[in-house]
Amino acid sequence: MIYVYSTLVVLAAAIAFPLALLVSVREPALLRDWQERLGYLPPWPSHSPAPVWIQAVSVGEVQVARQLIPELQSLLPARPFLMTTTTHAGRRLARAVLPPGASVHFFPVDLPGVGARTLARIRPKVLLLIETEIWPNLLRSCAAAGVPVILANGRISDRTYPRYRLVRSLLRRVLSGVGLFCMQSERDAERILFLGAPEERIQITGNLKWDLDMAGPPPGAVRRDLGIPEDSPVLVAGSTAAGEEEIVVAAWQRLRARHPDLRLILAPRHPERFGSVADLLERRQIPFTRRTQGNSGTQAGVLLLDTLGELRWVYRAGTVCFVGGSLRTRGGQNLMEPAAAGRPVLFGRRTENFSDAALSLLEAGAGFRVDDGPSLETTVLRLLAQPDSSREAGARGRNIVKAHSGAARRTAEAIASFLNSGV
Repeated sequence: MIYVYSTLVVLAAAIAFPLALLVSVREPALLRDWQERLGYLPPWPSHSPAPVWIQAVSVGEVQVARQLIPELQSLLPARPFLMTTTTHAGRRLARAVLPPGASVHFFPVDLPGVGARTLARIRPKVLLLIETEIWPNLLRSCAAAGVPVILANGRISDRTYPRYRLVRSLLRRVLSGVGLFCMQSERDAERILFLGAPEERIQITGNLKWDLDMAGPPPGAVRRDLGIPEDSPVLVAGSTAAGEEEIVVAAWQRLRARHPDLRLILAPRHPERFGSVADLLERRQIPFTRRTQGNSGTQAGVLLLDTLGELRWVYRAGTVCFVGGSLRTRGGQNLMEPAAAGRPVLFGRRTENFSDAALSLLEAGAGFRVDDGPSLETTVLRLLAQPDSSREAGARGRNIVKAHSGAARRTAEAIASFLNSGV
């Protein structure tokens, strides 16, 4: 079955590469991107220790790796780090937040031969896959080169599990090449075991997305930096997906009839959508400012957060926080960040990717389900009318985050133990 997979990948590449080359004629930087995606990463210096290669698909996985790397550095102080990402947004964030000396490149496509070329150029000590990425050709190349593979923060979502079960025979062979599975939960461990992971290689280390920096700047300092008055209520809508900004903006406009000084911070999930969200606000003739255009939030009702890596702190400026990707079919986004900020967390019903966090917040009264614009409006209105209850909900959410922390250390210890065992 691996040959069927490889054939399909080659056919897909045969269609995609000519299109990519045509685009690259106008944007030479894209051609350099494809050199890395085909495995031509800069050769790792021969005098340097072999790096820990971390693959993080995009922004969310980079944030997870960001939590894990300091713990790994304390246990493996001589090891340098090399990170690859699949998306441009992930690469930009990785370059901004990783420690000095860490190399950041694009992840090679899973074509036959590409993985072997990549491994020969960077000579990694280990390949660390963040969350559940299964690349059959690369894993075969790692096995042939003697490079161990570890899955960190592993999960099998409700959405992907049925599809994985259909190719269980392929996965059983592929997963046999992974040396350690650090899974988020008992359910994830049971699912990876059913799909073919050797039981003795599975450990439950927890979800690294609970491990958040609880210190950070105080809310007042964040507001001053954003240009938002100290006494204004603020609705933060983070990681929104296409179609959700219209819902949030309409609800915010209706809420302003009751709370004229209510501010809105919009943070679209994908950078390529910053422009379209700005166009939406302009069409509706809503005064707004873009974060990248300076500190002028006091003159506008809406702040468009068109930056990467700031949202986790911007939640602290909120009175109430809504997490997007949950009113549509995207599976939700990180619910833990606004909870760690001590804010009530609102989200839709599509939270498959964060089902455990959603359940924990709902059961504690720290999270609130909304179905559409009117229910979002009603919930925000209730929380604004009951500031004491709102603060209590935020405090409960923050306590939940504290109670779940420690996964980064447990995962790093499991990885260090595996590597120090002589593998």
